[in-house]
Amino acid sequence: MRKVRDHRHAPRGFTLIELLVVIAIIAVLIALLLPAVQAAREAARRAQCVNNLKQFALACHNYESANGTFPMGRNRQYYIDAGGAGQGFHDGWGQFAALLLYAEQQQLYNAINITLGPYQLRNSTFPGIGIASLWCPSDGVINGLRYSEQSAGWDGSTIAICYTNYNGIMGTFASDNDTNATMLGSEQGMFPDTGRVPWLGFPSRSPVRIAEVTDGTSNTLLFGERAQGKLNQVGCDAFGDCNFEGNGWWADADFGDSSICTMYPMNMKQGDQAVDGNSCDGANMFPLSASSYHSGGCNFAFADGSVKFLKDSISTWNASLITRDANCVPVTNPATGAVAGVYQALSTRNGGEVISSDQY
Repeated sequence: MRKVRDHRHAPRGFTLIELLVVIAIIAVLIALLLPAVQAAREAARRAQCVNNLKQFALACHNYESANGTFPMGRNRQYYIDAGGAGQGFHDGWGQFAALLLYAEQQQLYNAINITLGPYQLRNSTFPGIGIASLWCPSDGVINGLRYSEQSAGWDGSTIAICYTNYNGIMGTFASDNDTNATMLGSEQGMFPDTGRVPWLGFPSRSPVRIAEVTDGTSNTLLFGERAQGKLNQVGCDAFGDCNFEGNGWWADADFGDSSICTMYPMNMKQGDQAVDGNSCDGANMFPLSASSYHSGGCNFAFADGSVKFLKDSISTWNASLITRDANCVPVTNPATGAVAGVYQALSTRNGGEVISSDQY
């Protein structure tokens, strides 16, 4: 009997061309999808950043309700060493230390001896404690960043340092002289330099009361961002002698640590780190200025508790045209184009400027 031949063919595989076409299509889909995924992740990180700022803005208002003022900005405390010998006036605890009690960090606040400065042996543990709500998730460098500086303590002790992305607004400038009463009185932000506690006739000033915010709390900046990872990391040594390690310390409100000003525009380029030519600020421009990893601008908390995103394109003065008087206070001059912009107006609590909300 003749066998019936099976004419069915075996399954045919992909040709090389078909395989390459499929791979190309998948690559195109990934290329289209990846930016959307990254944008979604950045949106989530930016939302967390907003929440962090919101938390501390509300903590400020709880502090003000309990104490009648907002926390102190930059200040000086008198340091003593382990033997009781005086070491002079140095950085005191800043606004974030004062706000710990109102920002779900009560245990840390209770453990600090707030009457002694942060950078001495008896408080040496606490500046090195990282506080996640002070870190912007978009800054991949600051999360867990801890630096142990030899002899960072003014009493010679070794201090571990953690950092902050958020900074109190001092106003349009930062003075480098805390013994000059005129300079202290001229800083018009929410966290001006309060100077030294009354001691041997040194001038000092009180923290800001809400009644002093005559420009309106909705038109006055409270906190802003500063990207730690964008600070200059070239030339760092064991003693923190570079922008990256020597700025952004959360425990004190020294300018460049947890205080910034609007003297210079936000998100400057790395090349714009030269020291101010008149030596008024005592620090490089970049650590004194707002910056972020959010595209196009920075998040800011306002004195009414709201958080808004200010764009790089906001009206600002040309810092190169601004001169300083004998007390380092910026001097505007409409004739030369040296006039304050919306950015500077928002940083003052009592400048009397009229600002429309569609200007920022």
